[in-house]
Amino acid sequence: MADQAETAALRETQLEALEHQVAGHGGVMRVGDGKVIAKPLIQREQEFYEASAQCAKFKAFMPEYYGTLQQQVGGAADGNATAAGPSYICLENLTAGYEKPCIMDIKIGSRIYDIDATPEKAERMLKKAQESTTGSLGVRICGMVVPGAAGQPHDWFRKLTPETIRDAFAMYFSAAGSMVSAEYRRFVIKQFILEIEDLAAVIRSVETRMYASSLLFVYDASKARYDQLVSEGQCSSKSDSGDSDDSDDAEEDEESSDGLLDVKAIDFAHSHWVPGQGYDELYVSGLENLVEILRSLLVIEEPAGGE
Repeated sequence: MADQAETAALRETQLEALEHQVAGHGGVMRVGDGKVIAKPLIQREQEFYEASAQCAKFKAFMPEYYGTLQQQVGGAADGNATAAGPSYICLENLTAGYEKPCIMDIKIGSRIYDIDATPEKAERMLKKAQESTTGSLGVRICGMVVPGAAGQPHDWFRKLTPETIRDAFAMYFSAAGSMVSAEYRRFVIKQFILEIEDLAAVIRSVETRMYASSLLFVYDASKARYDQLVSEGQCSSKSDSGDSDDSDDAEEDEESSDGLLDVKAIDFAHSHWVPGQGYDELYVSGLENLVEILRSLLVIEEPAGGE
């Protein structure tokens, strides 16, 4: 199924609740061995994924899309009839293979209401945005999972301000420093900066509107996996030897992050391709503010962790 972008059918026993869903409306399921997740189907989101397949540079920043499935409920192995259950879109699980996944969901852009929102809903969503960092920064942390750190309720993230949001980001990256090393923490942050800058360049070259869309950050805080990948030459043991941002360093960093981290744009229930209307300036502004926040974290010194 993971190789085909088409409708498939699965028995209900092949779906399990996703362990690490950090935000959203719930209902995301783990399929089979966990390399694929099934998210409740929203037609507009399905259409956006399928239309985005025509733009390779943008598609590279989305989870791999495998089509849809129809869950079958009822019946039994003796051949009794089954009934059609919920429909899902199938996407790659970005944390598959990670031993200690650190996950963060961030809403990007200062507008969170769709093009067909009623005036009443638009006003309500505008007020909601102004009450959080969505309105001021175009960046809002929806939730995170960090091994070894106490979880925070979603309302805690909503109450963050432009002055306190950096502390929440620091909390997210703390596991990289405490479980692996301070060097790894810096490496992870620099990799995310590079990825987001590349995404911003792509967004400036396409004509989309992505309202209430998120970025999903994932990295592995497993020292064992980090050491293994370093020893196998699959990643660099140092992300940089200084603060230089020249292109050679950038290319080396990009090549060295395989298997340790990823960041993808997700949640497209209010997203559209809009030919002739230019790029999404509000989304890009949010990305630029996000980069500034991450750059500020590079000056925060943390003690080296790991054994």
